Amino acid sequence: MDRLKKYSTSEAKTLQYIYEFLLSNNMTKTSACFIEECHKLNMPSPSVKSTKTCNNNPVHLSKDRAATIIQSFKSASRSTFMKTWGDLPDEIKQIDEYRKLTFYLHVYYTILECKKRVNKSENCSDDKSDENNESSMGAFRTFLLQRGAEFSTENEFLPYFALPYVFEPMQHPSFKNLFKENRWCDSLNKRLEDFILDIAISTSVTLVPSKDAGKRKLTKKKFKTLYKEYKPLNALAAELLNALENSIRGQSINLEIILKNCNAVVENNDDNEQNLEIVDDQFDLSIFKIKLELRDGNSTKNKLLILQALRWRLTKSENRTDTVVMIKKYDLLDLCKPKAEQGLMKWLMMTNGPHPLQQMISRLLNALASFNRGRKYLADSPFLLRLIITQLISSQHFWDTITSNMLLGTLQKLSMGSRVRKRMIGNGLTTWLADQLVRKSEFTGDRNKYEMYDLEYSLGLFMNLCQCQTAVRACGSRARNLFKSLGVFMTTLDVDIMPCISGILYNMFKSQEMMVVAKEEGMTGIIEKTIESNINAYPSAVERLVDVRNMLLQNEHPAFDQSSSDDEYDYFNDDSGDDEDDSSNSDEDDVHINFIHL
Repeated sequence: MDRLKKYSTSEAKTLQYIYEFLLSNNMTKTSACFIEECHKLNMPSPSVKSTKTCNNNPVHLSKDRAATIIQSFKSASRSTFMKTWGDLPDEIKQIDEYRKLTFYLHVYYTILECKKRVNKSENCSDDKSDENNESSMGAFRTFLLQRGAEFSTENEFLPYFALPYVFEPMQHPSFKNLFKENRWCDSLNKRLEDFILDIAISTSVTLVPSKDAGKRKLTKKKFKTLYKEYKPLNALAAELLNALENSIRGQSINLEIILKNCNAVVENNDDNEQNLEIVDDQFDLSIFKIKLELRDGNSTKNKLLILQALRWRLTKSENRTDTVVMIKKYDLLDLCKPKAEQGLMKWLMMTNGPHPLQQMISRLLNALASFNRGRKYLADSPFLLRLIITQLISSQHFWDTITSNMLLGTLQKLSMGSRVRKRMIGNGLTTWLADQLVRKSEFTGDRNKYEMYDLEYSLGLFMNLCQCQTAVRACGSRARNLFKSLGVFMTTLDVDIMPCISGILYNMFKSQEMMVVAKEEGMTGIIEKTIESNINAYPSAVERLVDVRNMLLQNEHPAFDQSSSDDEYDYFNDDSGDDEDDSSNSDEDDVHINFIHL
């Protein structure tokens, strides 16, 4: 391993370029010999994963040979199977999964050898036929010496590098889990079978481009876009330079023409920003088929797969913004068409119990609402907001907990727009939400993550709604119970919700009547105790509470002179940018359906 360190990064890159050149010209046998030679000379081995493989040729592996390989893995010795494994076609060896399995096979046989030492009577694949050959532990050491540099840059392999050098790996804390109930070995067995059978069943195997290749493609696309956008600017710069030269020479220039050209460039850029046209080829999607399947398809499975794939494009891909634009441009969810409630969204109106589609739709809506353009798309729907609020308020709705939470999160994100807030208030969301907060404060047990998600987004939504004085006035009859509930939250729950509570109080104290009720309910003392108990641990949250306390003590709100306005700036939120603002919209609690494996 020490000999590998003497090679510089530039030399390693040179070897990588040579290997890529051989592969790009379909010189597979030569490239395999090149790799083998690098191993023998202890030189840095080019990585198959990072190469720009252009080989889309079919890989032929008969079903009989696939069955022989699988049977050999189960019954033959290590040396026999590894020889069979090494004799596979070069095209298969270029697949990244083959490379990974080669590493894990050495780990596998090392595990079997360790077990055999403890219990010699146990039948292992590493049987007596291997006695005259190198041990599995020794073979793994040799493998790491020859090819360790190739795998050392990838975190998934690093935990196994010390395995062949540990005296008793079965007792070692880092490796003892590998020997428990054969789970790891069984998992590798299944993984190897899947790999071999996939190749045998498929007529061809197309090598998946690496992440680096995907990034290069995305960067190339961005450069093309920049060139297209700045091309008119370059022309304008040339015209300005020409005008400057003429001015220096004493020639007259026409400022009106120059100004006109400048305005044309600005208007063109604004149009591009609004339209944000995207290339459909980059998505490799049939928009018509997707819309048809979502709207009229009979397969629930296909709908779930499509919705999950769209959401993963929003949460996991590098083209999040383009995905939002694509969904909005083609109205994939049919939110803006006439009688939209008869399309995909009809599943949210079901009254015969929870359905997997409800949860998948709600997750996608929540993910879309995390983007500025996504919120505009959802808010432009003439019926979606009313549908969600009506179903949420109705005691007859049949949503599961995750669906309700996701849609509540969607409303909270949409409430950052003043026009949407007014529509929510007009649909009775404020008073219902106030009653829900009172009910939630009466809960005395331990809150799980779903209940905390519900509470946090309920407080955030209520805070945004209370920016409108219409909402504050609507809560007048509930003020006492509401302040008691806020007091319970402040004294019993984590400080993470304090920004929302302080925002609610800030907005409600714009009403003199609300401030009087708050004093009567002892909010001043509760706020002071909260400040005192959290002043060292959470200074930013405490700072906001100090402002709210001072309003009560001074009986004066800094925004009294504008309290009649319902279009004030959000005190704690800013509706700008396209960044995702909901880390909770993850896949941790995804709907568990066996056929979803995207």
